[in-house]
Amino acid sequence: MTETRPERYRAPIEYGVLQLPWNVARGIAGLLLALANLYGLVGLGITGQWIGVLTGAIVVADAAYRLRNGDSALMPLIVDTTAIGIALTMAGPAPATMTAGIAYVLIASMLLLALPVAAAAIAYAFGWIAISMVVTATLDDKAFFGTSSNVDTSITFDMITAMAIVGIIAVLLVGAVRALLDAQDRNRRALEVERRAVEVKNEFVSMVSHELRTPLTGIAGFTDTLRESWQHLPPDEVDEFLTIMRDETEHLSDLVEDILVIPRLDAGYLRLAPESLDVVAATTNVAELILRGRRDFEVSFSGPVMVSADPVRLKQILRNLLGNALKYGGDQVLFEGRHYGSGEYLVVISDNGLGVADEDRERIFEHFEQLSKGDARLEQGVGLGLPIARKLARAMGGELWYEPRFPVGSHFCFTLPLANANRSATDDKSPLAESLG
Repeated sequence: MTETRPERYRAPIEYGVLQLPWNVARGIAGLLLALANLYGLVGLGITGQWIGVLTGAIVVADAAYRLRNGDSALMPLIVDTTAIGIALTMAGPAPATMTAGIAYVLIASMLLLALPVAAAAIAYAFGWIAISMVVTATLDDKAFFGTSSNVDTSITFDMITAMAIVGIIAVLLVGAVRALLDAQDRNRRALEVERRAVEVKNEFVSMVSHELRTPLTGIAGFTDTLRESWQHLPPDEVDEFLTIMRDETEHLSDLVEDILVIPRLDAGYLRLAPESLDVVAATTNVAELILRGRRDFEVSFSGPVMVSADPVRLKQILRNLLGNALKYGGDQVLFEGRHYGSGEYLVVISDNGLGVADEDRERIFEHFEQLSKGDARLEQGVGLGLPIARKLARAMGGELWYEPRFPVGSHFCFTLPLANANRSATDDKSPLAESLG
């Protein structure tokens, strides 16, 4: 999953989304400010209004420039805040103008800037307010918030009301910004999950296509050879071809069963038929069938041991674990078993391969996961063997997990309930590494 920037380092709304309409609105506001002050300067003869004309013209020019330039809302906000600050300083801290100005800076800063930058922009705005109040108090020779009888109480009341409104707006904005950022994070995570699902599906289709094509190609090739020239082939060669075709058919059947069993397990629709069976004999039989002539192996059980398990699904667990050992498990495989606490029996399949890295020890039990992927895949398979084995073990009342083997190799361990055994939730289950050495 791609990592998103922390909440405090990104703006809720990207500047580019509002760049054009926002700067158009800024230009119109600046033009109105310039025209109003021009009327005061020319029509009413108020000489100080030239500053307002100049300020409005600067806002218009800046807005026109930033219609297509710039990638941040910070500089436009500084220009606007400076313009509002100059207006307040010239005209005095009028509550209406001050409230509207602060509200504008709050909304624009918190929506278009990252939180630390927004805080700086808001502090800059309040700095201008302080300047305007100091200038007004100095010119009027009165302390704005003093206790002198000359204090204009109506202005003081209006200022307190304005600040209260600004505080409410700030609280609402903080909540809205956090909600918006959370919604963006959820949306990103959902899109990432969807993207990963598509990747997994495509990779799964590719792997399954390859895995199905391989045995089908072999079966088709040997079938054509036997059909066209079986009369001229020696019997031992015909027998070899038929054996290969049977093995490929079994591989194909196992692959299809693995693909079909996952949705049934996930949906809880897989029907199990547990019965009392000898896990030692079952494990030995599967080991002989899969490993004989392909790997050196040793079976070290004190049996027979009767467990409660579905024989078909137990064979599927063993087949998948041994298939994994054939791919990654070195040249030796060891089977061990012992009673595990009270009411369970533990089967351990050990190998002398490279083992599994710490960061991959849970990932190998996820669907379609392999330690090598794409063109770097070292072995065949669709990454279903270990997830299926774990799900089946759990479905039959046991568990399956991985432990490292010292000095090299792997322990793949699974438990099954003993037949007619009372299981206790407080059984002592010591770590495998300590119990087997």
